[in-house]
Amino acid sequence: MQTPTRPAIISGIFTVFALALVVKAAVVQIAEHEAWSRMALGQQVAEASLPAPRGDIEDATGALLAHSRELVRLSFSLDIISERRALYRALLKARVPASRAKPVLDRQRKWYDLRQNFEPSQVAAIRMLKGVRSAPAGDRVAVQSAGAREILGRTNAEGKGVDGIELLLDSLLQGEPGRARTLKGRDGRRFETPDMLTEPPRPGHAVRLTINQVLQDICDEALHDATKRLDADGGDIVILDPHSGEIRCLTSHRRHISVLSAATIVEPFEPGSTLKPFLVGRLIEAGKTTPGEMIETFDGAYTAFGRRINDIHKASRMSVADVIRYSSNVGIARLSERVSDADLFMLYRDLGFGTPTGVSYPIEAAGVLYHPRTWSKQSHHSLAIGYEVSVTPLQLALAYGSLANGGVLMAPGLIKEIRDADGRVKYRHRPREVRRVFDEGTTRIVMAMLASVVDSGTATDAELATFDLAGKSGTARRTVAGRYGKQGTARYTSSFVGLFPSTHPQYVVLVKLDNPRGTYFGGKTAAPVAKAVITAALAARDASLDWGNLPTQRASYQPPSLGDAVTVSDTDAAARVVADGSVALTTTAADSSPPMSRVPLVDSAPQPQLQPPVRFDLSKPLKEAPRVTRMIAVPDVRGLPLRVAVRELHRAGFRVQMVSRVGGGTTPPAGEPVRTGSIVRLSRP
Repeated sequence: MQTPTRPAIISGIFTVFALALVVKAAVVQIAEHEAWSRMALGQQVAEASLPAPRGDIEDATGALLAHSRELVRLSFSLDIISERRALYRALLKARVPASRAKPVLDRQRKWYDLRQNFEPSQVAAIRMLKGVRSAPAGDRVAVQSAGAREILGRTNAEGKGVDGIELLLDSLLQGEPGRARTLKGRDGRRFETPDMLTEPPRPGHAVRLTINQVLQDICDEALHDATKRLDADGGDIVILDPHSGEIRCLTSHRRHISVLSAATIVEPFEPGSTLKPFLVGRLIEAGKTTPGEMIETFDGAYTAFGRRINDIHKASRMSVADVIRYSSNVGIARLSERVSDADLFMLYRDLGFGTPTGVSYPIEAAGVLYHPRTWSKQSHHSLAIGYEVSVTPLQLALAYGSLANGGVLMAPGLIKEIRDADGRVKYRHRPREVRRVFDEGTTRIVMAMLASVVDSGTATDAELATFDLAGKSGTARRTVAGRYGKQGTARYTSSFVGLFPSTHPQYVVLVKLDNPRGTYFGGKTAAPVAKAVITAALAARDASLDWGNLPTQRASYQPPSLGDAVTVSDTDAAARVVADGSVALTTTAADSSPPMSRVPLVDSAPQPQLQPPVRFDLSKPLKEAPRVTRMIAVPDVRGLPLRVAVRELHRAGFRVQMVSRVGGGTTPPAGEPVRTGSIVRLSRP
């Protein structure tokens, strides 16, 4: 065998080496391709998650209650930043606290993540610096209304809902995050390239509530004013549509306590006399009494099972209608003896007491309604008067809704509509009947009794000048350490439930005040708050009122006549209402204003013709309809009651701003053509 020559050996070695390179290249490019590609991407490409904008939450009219705004978060590669002092000054200029900006000066640090969100324009100069990295971040902005925030709830730093609607619909509101890829340089700098795949985030679903923000603001202000004026510990207001069950307003206020959830849904109370109409309705329906039946009330004192029951309005006898009108405890206790414990329990159960309403909210209190087998001998009378049972404000408002709509208990509606990111409607609220509680004829009889409560009974302070209102007041003694306080030191819950208007009601308005000081009767404390809310809603332009279906007002205000003149020296005289004719007013000698012409007023003129509702196909991009405006002469409202003047200007299509000015009148002056939607300044008397 011939011995290989040295050149042959060297050539063989190079051949084997070349084959090894080919094999290794094949292994790397074929067998290990995926692994090496992932390693290269990790070194050369940076991938970041793009947070999805959280879905908007709107009120019933489409006004934004909560929405997300796009912000950025900064982080710094400190080892490649040479001008750290300049970066520190730039952060201070961007209103970063010195304690949080100071770590960028630490020479031992190589990386610093500034956990603070900024408006992109606020840190535009900083983002241009070498070694500065920015990542998108989101922020939730909610309305300032405290009552609305209780319903909406909150989100945490990660953008997830922690309570309220934000928690209930968190999975829908979140949306789907996107991805962004950029190339990385050796020094850590990022480079965008069209070759890198970017998946845009998909916004969350939009949620429209049944809440009306105008009403919510009105109720918030009225409740804060009432608790401060009456030195009450707090209070609640609920407004709902009795025909659909849709909730228009939920607001709560507690002095010295932060309310983090909707107390109108989660905090029950003993309702007191507000339960009396339901028992009378059940007795009338069963043929066991009539409104005109006379009941012995024993001069306001009645003893049963060792317990003394007293009345504020004392009489030896009362009609059943007057038992409701004057809220007789003795009368309702005696009437309750005509039904069994089981019947009384079933009445309250039919009204929804003791069970959750099923409202779309993360938590809800069921209230307390004990089974008759646990009742004492005194419990029957106690429940008839409104004790030994607790209900949430929402439960009580829904129960009164059954009287307002003809006898049907409706399921509450808080979420009106849900739309996806493409505008497609995924859910729409439809009225849902729970059960029929009363016959329609029975509710008409009870509604007439409730109208008398406001007209001439315990709640005359809720009476409106131009519309009939029905309602019932309640005053319940509160428990302290498990016991009711004694007379003189007791604490009370004052309440009033109003049905507006008394014919074909559009609102159920419940007002509850906790422990008002001084006067504590519901007809003197809670009823005026309901009146203030309804009055403000009538003056507002968008408070979910169907003006076309409001009944004819009971009082007809006639404008001043140019004929028979009388002298008016104060604004109270100017507000006098005469139902059968006209009042003539002249100014004092010091007033040189021209005579006033007769003008149609809100209390006597027919309501404007309603336009048909606008319907949108939400599966297609929405186009904003052009706003229709026109020129109209400013009405002459001099000498009119302030509330009537405001409504007349609203009806004409103007926004009203109150100002203090000598001489009265409006700016622009009466008769001047002004575009609808403009502000008209009305001098306050």
